[in-house]
Amino acid sequence: KTMQHRLFQSLLTQFATKRHVERKIVKANARHLYNIIQNVDEYHEFLPLCTSSKIFRSAGNVFDASLTVGLPPLFTEEFVSRVTHDSHQLLIETTSLKSKLFEKLESRWKLTPTEKCDETHVDFWMELTVNDPIIVAALDIVLEEIAGRQVEAFEKRCQEIPYNINDDNNNLN
Repeated sequence: KTMQHRLFQSLLTQFATKRHVERKIVKANARHLYNIIQNVDEYHEFLPLCTSSKIFRSAGNVFDASLTVGLPPLFTEEFVSRVTHDSHQLLIETTSLKSKLFEKLESRWKLTPTEKCDETHVDFWMELTVNDPIIVAALDIVLEEIAGRQVEAFEKRCQEIPYNINDDNNNLN
């Protein structure tokens, strides 16, 4: 094999990790936003690029969920994530367990109430590790936009679904 061929082959098998942090004030009650974020079963109803979402195993403050994302028929990716949530700290963390496209996919939502009961400071962090150079190049272009759209979609969902304080009593872990 030529040196160029070996170099090209090594480039194809390199893993690349991409991170993005989205910080903003969202016009929604922190507890309401938390409840909507942890309700993975409904993601396919409002999240951009999400075509299927289902919690299939749950124990205490941890559950496993299957999600399908993509732009059918161009591409779709089904993956399984483990979600850990803490209602007292308003923290939700996910890590992928099984995915063809992503070597690793993690996200973290940290919600902090502001002085106004209908506003929340959101820290949303996502990190993806992939080994496909085409996906790496695409992520360079779209990751920031995808993360921003996700936060906006959750904020919009909070406006569409009325906040019911009784939901808080039922969802505490």
